Amino acid sequence: MNMITLTYLDLLMLSSLVVLMGVILALNGFTHFKQYWWANVRMVVQLLFMGVWLSWVFFAENWIWVALVGVIMLLAAGYEIAKRQHYIFKGGYSIIIGLFSISLTALMLLVGVLIFIIEPEPWYQAQYAIPLLGMLLGNSMTAIGLGLDNLTRNAVQLKPQIEAQLALGKTAKQSMLFIRQQSLHTAMMPVINMLVAAGIISLPGMMTGQILAGADPTEAVKYQILVMFLVASSTAMGTLIAVHFASRRLFDSRQRLLLDGLIKSK
Repeated sequence: MNMITLTYLDLLMLSSLVVLMGVILALNGFTHFKQYWWANVRMVVQLLFMGVWLSWVFFAENWIWVALVGVIMLLAAGYEIAKRQHYIFKGGYSIIIGLFSISLTALMLLVGVLIFIIEPEPWYQAQYAIPLLGMLLGNSMTAIGLGLDNLTRNAVQLKPQIEAQLALGKTAKQSMLFIRQQSLHTAMMPVINMLVAAGIISLPGMMTGQILAGADPTEAVKYQILVMFLVASSTAMGTLIAVHFASRRLFDSRQRLLLDGLIKSK
């Protein structure tokens, strides 16, 4: 089964629908229609650039270039996590938390799967390493961003309640327990919904791409299940780590709530 190729004219024709929908959204009171258009333009530029670059990286078969692509993807993910926060920590600590939590989980799971399960030769083969890393980062970034945003927003809004619990003798961990639980719930629900819908309601991206490329559907399903397990694990681990360190950052060594370390993002 051969894959039907698309032309740039096909994509240009489809882009007119995006322009039209932006106009309709604006006429219906959606004030961020320019961001909607810009997001689509940015997506096209990024994907075209990545397509050309990855073609060269795949041809080069050098671990240094694979590592460079991975580092850039990780840095971009850490930056986007901080950018999506309504309140961010001063001194770039939001970026540090996001980058640390997403790097630790994504890289650990990726290396483990490549070495012990997929076993390409060499193990860092770009064909497998980069797409898998991208899927892990995309989903983990969203979950971690939602968890951190919920945590800091609630800490600011519920400051009197938190301080009241501290005054009653509760520890910082105990006073933040409900907020931490809410943050984890907010972060993980999109992932849970995605897992529940996979296969019956929707065909996930990797599986769809492989089938469109002519792969055996049963093999595509196996890879998709592998990716789903990785996504479920990486989002859970990354969110737990991020929420833990962000919660600790909200208190000093004497367990006093210090919100002056937070600033509104621009």
